[in-house]
Parts: sequence; structure tokens; C-alpha cells
Amino acid sequence: MASRDSVAASHLPLPFDASEATRLSWHLGNELTERTSPSHVLRTDDSLVRARVYDLDAPTVLVVVQTPVGRERHYEVPNADVLDVVSGARARGFYCELSHAN
Repeated sequence: MASRDSVAASHLPLPFDASEATRLSWHLGNELTERTSPSHVLRTDDSLVRARVYDLDAPTVLVVVQTPVGRERHYEVPNADVLDVVSGARARGFYCELSHAN
């Protein structure tokens, strides 16, 4: 079940604007990530938070954020382009560790 409130309540640095995202259940997010490889892998300078960005071939980007203790949180960023999400992540202190973009 998606919940917008759970995104805003997060104390993690997120690579996107939380007001524009919806948190997905782990089950749904995991199912979506099994269908494709991430286009980008991001991390914060201190390496505590990592994120994988997936292009779902829709006007939606899936971002999986890994917490410092290894838990994964899946977020849907609707009406977004992968490069816009990556650019926004850089502005929020993330940098691209790996890119599989064409």
C-alpha cells in the first residue's frame, strides 16, 4: 500500500523531493525492481545512504533507498524523467556512483 505520509516522515536524506513521491510497499517495489536493472546508483558523500534509480518505461521513476542499516524503501516518483531525478539528487548531496544510462 502506498502512503504519501510515510515519505514526509522519513528522517533519511532522500534523493528526491518527498512531496512529489509515494512510498510503495516493499513487496510491490521489490517485484518492480526484479523486472529491470537500475539505470543509476547514487550515494551520499558519507556513504550512509544509497539509492538505485529505475526507469520503468513509463512517466514514472522508481527509486530504492537503502538505509544505513540496510533496509530498503521503495518510492514512486510520478511524472518524472530519470535524468531529472538524478540531477535533483545531485542538488541534494548525492552523487552518481554508477550509471547504466544510454
